[in-house]
Amino acid sequence: MRLIVLFALLVALSDPLLAADKLRLNEATKEQLLALGLSDSQVVQILNYRQQNGNFLQVEELLAVPQMSRATFDKVRDKVTVDE
Repeated sequence: MRLIVLFALLVALSDPLLAADKLRLNEATKEQLLALGLSDSQVVQILNYRQQNGNFLQVEELLAVPQMSRATFDKVRDKVTVDE
């Protein structure tokens, strides 16, 4: 388990889609979103929402994504950004 967490951390640190240590929500891949601790179904819903509605204009729009609870949003809000 520790090895998986360490690997996810190393991937995140070396990822060019990170802006100021935050994952760029509008460009994030399934794997990157999973690394935040989101479930597979939540990630699919985020990707579908982004495809149907275009780029997120603010992080709070995650709350409009099906299966995104307030508790989950609170866990990832400081880890993601919509800044380009």
